[in-house]
Amino acid sequence: MKTTNLLLATALASGLGLAYAADHPELSEGDEAYSAENFPKAAALYRKDAELGVIAAQVNLAIMYLDGQGVQQDSQQAAKWFSKAADQGNVEAQYNLGVLYQDGKGVDKNLVEAAKWFHLAKAFKSVESIEKTMTPEQVAESRKRVNAWVDNYNISKGH
Repeated sequence: MKTTNLLLATALASGLGLAYAADHPELSEGDEAYSAENFPKAAALYRKDAELGVIAAQVNLAIMYLDGQGVQQDSQQAAKWFSKAADQGNVEAQYNLGVLYQDGKGVDKNLVEAAKWFHLAKAFKSVESIEKTMTPEQVAESRKRVNAWVDNYNISKGH
């Protein structure tokens, strides 16, 4: 099983995919399609909800793009959907976006952005590891971006 498949299965099993089932019955149908390995149908159903801003659908669709399940493998599309979910505070998406920035997969390689997303995901071992490869200025810039993101997120949520 691919790592990203495992992440999706874990997300579905933990209820991420089912969190919006009452409001978005298509999402639970997407989970059923995914479980039945009808990946094109699952991707279409996840896309529908992802476009409506449903975080779980955005994450699931991003993972499907990483693996090329039901869609053409496309790291840029994966980054797009992880970014939308990450901007809404989803920790799994934040971590995965950090990995994409660290590896330059679907986005330009950017250690400052990678560290920012790892910080926001509270993936402190990843932060520690990546900061060892960064200059002090890059570390400072990353932490500045974390603080700016948190401030903007709190303002948008009315905190």
